[in-house]
Amino acid sequence: MFYVRVFCDTIPSFIQRAAAGSSRLLHSYTRTHLCTTTLSCRSLARPFLGSRRRLASSSSLVPESLPLSIPIDEEKCPGYRSKDYYPANPGNILDGQYELIAKVGWGSTSTVWLAQDIRRGFSRASRYVALKICNCDTSREGARHELDMNAHLASVETTHRGRVILGTAIEGFELDSLKGSRHLALVFEPMREPLWLFRRRLGDQNKVPRPYLPLIKGYISILLEGLDFLHSEGNIIHTDLKLDNVMVTFEDESVIEAFVRDQAANPMARKVAGERIVYRCHNDFGHINGKKALGNIFPKITDFGLAQRGDGPGPLLYPIQPVDYHAPEVLLGTGWSYSADIWNFGLMVWDLLAGQGLFRQQDPRLYSAAQHLAEMIAFLDPIPTALVRREKYMRHWRWRPEALNPAGRLSSNAADFFGGPFFTDDGTFLYDHLIPYSRDLRSEMPECISDEEADLFLGFMRRMLRWMPEERATAAELRNDPWLAQMI
Repeated sequence: MFYVRVFCDTIPSFIQRAAAGSSRLLHSYTRTHLCTTTLSCRSLARPFLGSRRRLASSSSLVPESLPLSIPIDEEKCPGYRSKDYYPANPGNILDGQYELIAKVGWGSTSTVWLAQDIRRGFSRASRYVALKICNCDTSREGARHELDMNAHLASVETTHRGRVILGTAIEGFELDSLKGSRHLALVFEPMREPLWLFRRRLGDQNKVPRPYLPLIKGYISILLEGLDFLHSEGNIIHTDLKLDNVMVTFEDESVIEAFVRDQAANPMARKVAGERIVYRCHNDFGHINGKKALGNIFPKITDFGLAQRGDGPGPLLYPIQPVDYHAPEVLLGTGWSYSADIWNFGLMVWDLLAGQGLFRQQDPRLYSAAQHLAEMIAFLDPIPTALVRREKYMRHWRWRPEALNPAGRLSSNAADFFGGPFFTDDGTFLYDHLIPYSRDLRSEMPECISDEEADLFLGFMRRMLRWMPEERATAAELRNDPWLAQMI
């Protein structure tokens, strides 16, 4: 029988575009940083292009001039258009309150600037903020969605300790460029760096050194506390958990102040590309100075631009997650929920410890869902019959509107989007020749895991990496896992 289920799953337009530890540490973090945040979206405000004070990177030193022929930062993004980006410059004052200091991040839809709040009141602990300035071509729906997600999370009345582990926006406002383009700006607490870069500072390598494993276990426990709040009280599915979207806090505001002073001696290199100046990102906040400083640093889950409510009607079907992090139910179109984040979290932990992902495509430019499922079979054993039956039953369920798949074809179900079906009617996997039988979890164990704790670690991973979504542990259950409780 042919089932067409459209009403139950409508894809937001911005999703369509996206588709083509220890308890002691947590208690300490909560005592130090817990505060009540009210998120507001203020009305349109034009930036003041002058400056009351000239900060570091707007000094009289002449910055390095970069060649026009070599793309930098956001210019490397596919489909880059200079006119879509807000023409931000050091020293600009936005909304009469935030004076730009340096560009500290960039992407295909925004740039991020460190700024000083020149009208800071007593309610805000730091005088520095991070401003995410969205492109003018970012759909109003997408930009507002991110703001709405942040507003929703900030509005939840709770005593849950995990609330402070979410790096949500403080406020948002709109601004116009001199060319008349309108941009949404979101204001965040400034963060030191993503977790993958923090890991490199621990041992100058792209994997966790064994002496730091207790610290990382504490971080994992803290992140699970935040994820539990997100799911159980926020009713939000992140859908994009990865090392890029976990940031660590500053150990002390003096680190930011030293960085600001350094801008005077080392202003950002730049290039004048037409009517816009493109600055090279300057976001190295230096080494961490000793164990005391390290003890003041905590991780936070950030970037809720692709997050989705999990308490709505009907199954969620449309594609989510980074390609190497796709959960089985996403590839098979059997409906996903909070447990998809748990799958993501497990893969993120493996990536953090090992320095490379568990699932690795032979050619990352040509993603193959069949190869991905084949690797899952190698690591997790054959797919359960119940999941195959579920996939067969839901194979013709549809989402609306259609979305472009990686090959550029419009698709309205998972089989079309990912190149399925992958199983015969009797449940036989059609791509058995792709299964890498030589690979298994134990033989690819991260180097920081000792033989003595290997079984506990693999048990922890297998509670997250399970075929059946309903069989995965929740974030709250994972916090009490024996492997996390075992200190070296």
